[in-house]
Amino acid sequence: MFTMPLGIDIPDISGLKSAYEISRGNEGCISALLSADKLSGFINSFVSAMAEPIFFFIELPCTADEEKALGGKYKLYYLDNCTKPVIAAIMKTYGTLLINDGVCRFGFGGNESGDELYVQSYKVMSIYCSNAKLKAKTEELLKKAGAEKTAELLTPWDILSEENGGVCVRAEQDGVSLFDLPELLKDAGMYSAGVV
Repeated sequence: MFTMPLGIDIPDISGLKSAYEISRGNEGCISALLSADKLSGFINSFVSAMAEPIFFFIELPCTADEEKALGGKYKLYYLDNCTKPVIAAIMKTYGTLLINDGVCRFGFGGNESGDELYVQSYKVMSIYCSNAKLKAKTEELLKKAGAEKTAELLTPWDILSEENGGVCVRAEQDGVSLFDLPELLKDAGMYSAGVV
């Protein structure tokens, strides 16, 4: 059964399923949607298959005032040159928040390889694999997570309408939200990279 993360509510998700498509014209690009219960496992497995060093990034929505002042909709933060154990620790500590938060976007990339996993709004994933070996591994991991290959991926964006509107809310765990992350990871090297 397909489920959305706790911070995302769409009344009718009956058309959605765990699936992925290979982008036309660029064989290294994959778009994917997974049931919420499969996201963490897939992300951890994908990052394990990447080459180090790895960066972590998070995009947090601006307030209306910040959007006007800064000229962007999201504040972007990076944590560069991480090892796989560091990324595993981030996912262990904050993974539940990252998966269940309805308003943030986040991802992981190879500082040198160029590989990237970008978890966008409504948890739709854009994945870039710089080589055929990682692409094959990614398809294997997606299939293991229950995703079927499709010619055209159906996403939450495709089913949203006036009658079937989506509501996205922040997630909290023990009084901590992802908006606390830049400060919590500041000593580890997280920094602001402006707005997007």
